[in-house]
Amino acid sequence: MSVWVRVQHRFGPRLPEWMLATIAAGWGGVMLLPARTFDQPSYQGFRALFGSEEGLGALMLLVGLICIGGLIVNGARKRVTPWIRVSTAAVRFLVWIGLFAAHALGGIVGVWLVLYPVFAATELVNIYRAARDGGESNAVP
Repeated sequence: MSVWVRVQHRFGPRLPEWMLATIAAGWGGVMLLPARTFDQPSYQGFRALFGSEEGLGALMLLVGLICIGGLIVNGARKRVTPWIRVSTAAVRFLVWIGLFAAHALGGIVGVWLVLYPVFAATELVNIYRAARDGGESNAVP
């Protein structure tokens, strides 16, 4: 089976992982734009938790790109490497919880109240599915 066929075959079931990795990278990219996002009232908790938006932006972009890289490696390899997926989904889970907490510190109600908990719950499902894949393939962490 060619690399492209393996990636295509595995892409569908892993779509939530691809989407959330892309959102994480995109979120980081937005933070790196010249606008002063942390100056907005709804982001005041971010400065307290994360310091600079450039630092958080670079970290989020890096996390997202590492996750995408892990999904590419995982999809291209003949032997499944689910522990890459477990690890990156766990990191993204912590990221979404951190973003939720930062917004909560700001004290302003917004769509973050819906988005980040759903993202975090989806990551828990991703962790479970990747770990199950590991068990089924007898992959060693």
